[in-house]
Amino acid sequence: MQITAVVRKLCQILKRILVPTDFTAASNSVFPCATTIAQAFGGKLFLLHVMPPASVKEPERLGDFPPLESFIHANLDKDFNPPLQPELPLTKLYLYDRSTPRMIADVAKERKMDLICMAATSQRADLTWWSAGKTVESVIEHAPCSVLCLRGQPIKEKDWKRPVFRHIALLTELGPQREALIERVIPWVNRFNSILHIFPMESGRHTESGEQTALRELCQLQDINANVLLFSDPKNRMQNLINFVNETSVDLIVITPRTRARFSNFLVSDIFVRLMRMAKCPVLLVR
Repeated sequence: MQITAVVRKLCQILKRILVPTDFTAASNSVFPCATTIAQAFGGKLFLLHVMPPASVKEPERLGDFPPLESFIHANLDKDFNPPLQPELPLTKLYLYDRSTPRMIADVAKERKMDLICMAATSQRADLTWWSAGKTVESVIEHAPCSVLCLRGQPIKEKDWKRPVFRHIALLTELGPQREALIERVIPWVNRFNSILHIFPMESGRHTESGEQTALRELCQLQDINANVLLFSDPKNRMQNLINFVNETSVDLIVITPRTRARFSNFLVSDIFVRLMRMAKCPVLLVR
């Protein structure tokens, strides 16, 4: 595929990836995803563990970041797409602070991170429709960069598998901002040789509008494998979305904070949390 100058620029800036963890298996389950992204884009991982200040007086604990060497060198053969860099720079950060989410956001800002990858491990991610947990929600609110979040699962390190990101679903509003959002997603589509499914979060007729035509032409211009979805009942956005997610093996869902806010009812349902529950794949909030 032909990669435009814009894509090259965006690929270059996705280099610094922050991965917070509390050392539990559920929290660590984000590492296969973060490691694969970093190796695909030639990036560097910053591993962060935040401890309460009082713990500095406690005996040293045995908890530590999981060893990533064997996973880094897995699937380096030519059959895995995309080609992965064989080495991955790592920086480990052990910091003390009363507020874990504040520290995560501060580190992301101070060290100019391009992406935060984290797992939602709070029970709220399982028991409610309106919150991914206090830490995740606070990080999303204050992070200076995009945040990729998945539901934490107690997966043993020996059972880790690389994500393939073959099918990427983009939820977007039709309007002037669409080009900037598409440009943010193109590097992912090109690097992982993905199919981009564009879900217009707009009500209207069961015909392709001028906006949708322009969106389709933009994808053709950028030479990416994409399709703009049409539905028989466009006004029933949520049911269309649920049906699409259930019927398609989606590997990554991309939305913006604005789309999340517009299409969520925080008294009943949060589209971000609901997508993580339904699709069981990472959700990327792009800034």
